[in-house]
Amino acid sequence: MAEWGVSVFLGSPDTADTLPGYLAAVAERGGTAVFTSLHIPEVPLQAAAAHLEHLTRMAAGFGMQTVADIAPKALAGLGATLDDLGVVGRMGLAGIRLDYGFTPAEVARVATNPLGIRIVLNASTVDPDYLRAVMAAGADPQLLEGCHNYYPRPETGISLDSFQRSSQVFRRFGLRVAAFVPGAGGRRGPLFAGLPTVERHRQMEAGRAAAELLATGLTDTVLFGDPWATAPELDRVSAVARAEGVVIRVRLTPGLSALEQQIALGFVQENRTDAAEFVIRSTASRAYAAQGPAIAPFNTATRPAGAVTVDNLGYLRYSGELQIATVDLPADPRVNVVGQVIPEDLPLLRWVGGSRKFQLVAVA
Repeated sequence: MAEWGVSVFLGSPDTADTLPGYLAAVAERGGTAVFTSLHIPEVPLQAAAAHLEHLTRMAAGFGMQTVADIAPKALAGLGATLDDLGVVGRMGLAGIRLDYGFTPAEVARVATNPLGIRIVLNASTVDPDYLRAVMAAGADPQLLEGCHNYYPRPETGISLDSFQRSSQVFRRFGLRVAAFVPGAGGRRGPLFAGLPTVERHRQMEAGRAAAELLATGLTDTVLFGDPWATAPELDRVSAVARAEGVVIRVRLTPGLSALEQQIALGFVQENRTDAAEFVIRSTASRAYAAQGPAIAPFNTATRPAGAVTVDNLGYLRYSGELQIATVDLPADPRVNVVGQVIPEDLPLLRWVGGSRKFQLVAVA
């Protein structure tokens, strides 16, 4: 199960009254992470530190851990050094994100701290040579991880390809990676244009963006970049994070048998290791179907890309196999069309490769 969480901006005037209820809603849905920043020009450091301690205590009360973005000047201003993060621990932080201004040797020094405070590097900008130097200098990989940027200005977020390349640098060292999706409940000023990592996610529904990040296999934690997410967004990202694989939304065909509904929705599917060219094939569906009645022909219609199908008794030993068409296919009297992937989730099909798990969820 992936982790997920939210961002909180220190000193925001609307935070004090609404934050307890918001964190409670996140925790109820399984969120475990809070991201914040001490890079706030309009809030003096000491005031931000006071807000931070209040935040970390509140988050801890809900079983959530807080990571803060911090620069060398702010770290020193708090009274911390590379060899003594005691003040950071006393403030209740589980981790600090060293965004810039630290040499590989300095990162390695702080990434051996005896308090177990996690040291987070900027996954959007750290290059392989820098990370290799950090590891060579003796950093503890159990304390080191990456977190991508969020990008307030439209058109400046990174591409999905760039996200994958940068994340793979961390993966090669076995390090965890976090990234951001936008939230629609209340966007961060002054631009109010969303705070995603990947530019194509800026106007995308949060759950869909989270599903794409997780589907890459390179994201361990999904964070809302914007300070407030709606209840439906929290529900959706929570469901995506809980799933064992790629979550794909489908509209079921009316009139399906109970067995066909169960084959489609009743368990986590897995594509065959020898992935087919034109369809995604569930490895477990035929064995499950064999326990029920024979599947009669029903809605043996054409199969556009995204059609969810179940083979009927006309396909003999293949009866009960669930498939998803990845290209347009003709009708076949041996194949029942039991649903259709919604247009927004069709791009997710590219991530369901050989041996990849996936889960179908029904929408109206």
